[in-house]
Amino acid sequence: MGRLTIGQRIEQLAVAQPEATALVVLDRRGGESRVGWAELDERANHCAAVLAGHGVRTGDPVVVALPPGADHVIATVGAWKLGATVVPLDPRLPAGEARALTDAIRPRLRVGAPLPGAPCPALSPEECGSGRRPRPPEGEWGTPRSASATGGTTGLPRIIHRRRGWVFDTDALPAAHERAVGLDTGQVQLVTVPLFHSGFGALYQGLALAHTVVLTPRFMPSLVAESIERYRVNVLRLVPTMMKLLLDPRVGLRRRDLSSVAALHHGSAPCPAEVKRAWLDLLGPERVFESYSSQEQLGFVHIRGDEWLARPGSVGRPAPGSVVVVGEDGEEAAPGVPGRLFFRSPGAGPEYLGPAAELPVWRADYRGVGDFGYLDEDGYLYVKGRASEMINVGGANVYPAEIEDVLLSAPSVADACVVPRPHELLGQVPHALVVPAGPEAPTPAELDAHCRARLAPSKAPASYAFVAALPRNEAGKLRRADLADLADTTTVADAADTTDVTAVAGR
Repeated sequence: MGRLTIGQRIEQLAVAQPEATALVVLDRRGGESRVGWAELDERANHCAAVLAGHGVRTGDPVVVALPPGADHVIATVGAWKLGATVVPLDPRLPAGEARALTDAIRPRLRVGAPLPGAPCPALSPEECGSGRRPRPPEGEWGTPRSASATGGTTGLPRIIHRRRGWVFDTDALPAAHERAVGLDTGQVQLVTVPLFHSGFGALYQGLALAHTVVLTPRFMPSLVAESIERYRVNVLRLVPTMMKLLLDPRVGLRRRDLSSVAALHHGSAPCPAEVKRAWLDLLGPERVFESYSSQEQLGFVHIRGDEWLARPGSVGRPAPGSVVVVGEDGEEAAPGVPGRLFFRSPGAGPEYLGPAAELPVWRADYRGVGDFGYLDEDGYLYVKGRASEMINVGGANVYPAEIEDVLLSAPSVADACVVPRPHELLGQVPHALVVPAGPEAPTPAELDAHCRARLAPSKAPASYAFVAALPRNEAGKLRRADLADLADTTTVADAADTTDVTAVAGR
């Protein structure tokens, strides 16, 4: 059949299997509604006609700010049938952050609730209509694109254009790189990661692969566990906080039949080693895939579970592209020596809607986002953290992710993050914000003993604060802008012996 746009691919599937299920949309009680391929295609054609009537043309940015569901898919595919660039946004963003991102995007149209002060009109899903139309509007429509938005909380929003358009060689589906991570045509995929994050690519790549996509309204551990068994799910994507929550015995995941799962994909944040090992035991290492990348798509790295067991902590080797580690002297670091990570990927650098980000560059064609890490002798990458989050403890560089990994391995801890706290002699020390796993919080002494048994003295938290929840978005990412306020308003409990300057300096 050759190359088809995503809209043409859905039309092809609508002809081949009109009544087969394309979408299963769940509500919070587990009730379902289904959308077949013919219905999806015809409703998207109708939506395309409505959007065209409001002036949307090829290349125009269209914001889709809707919760997970059929409306999101129909609006997105409808815009793509016109060759538009779809930018998914969290519909629950605070107004100021949503406006900052929208100002950077300058969309032709927003599908979702009106945004006061936004530079574009808004259409509700009802205004897009629920009609059906056999063909999209007539016209020479170009390549459908998408972009992802980040940075609205910092006042420096970045709108990153996906390099590749949503076009597929249908004679080569799935592609070799998809087969390498357990993907195939005709699978059942569960999407519970938000559609303004990695769930977007998973969902629409899944539709191109003729997946039946099961959509949850938000991440609900019990509903996710039940859905894997109920729908015989083959593929799912999770973030580490979701993985940990699903392992809670009250969820009952271990009692479910998970034999249908061919591929669990996880990424977006470091996964605590003990959480990862638990999932490797549950599914088998050949069915667990970890990925590391950036919004700017500088490079893509992934590792299968059996490789990870041979190199615990690695995120894999880049494919395609290459990575170098650059030391403080500006030269390439030796294996095992940490430094700043720079990536070179095939093709041009990142594309942006609106202002371009000023990324660090090394030797003209390598770019970075500020991450630190190292390579081993075989070229496997180990990521230690973001340079902007590093804590300098008496001259020793401490990466919060390493401490958080240890804290999250404690059964009494549901969630944790580490931030710097001023110290009179050492300059900075790690301060831990901890969400208890049960009604009674562990004591600072208990957590201190747990950490000191696994970490060097400079890395053990000097103090702890217990909080009801951390400011994470639905994708599991910490909202760093809100952490400072949380740390300032929580009661600090010093750990025993944390000001042992001699122990730190004598490392």
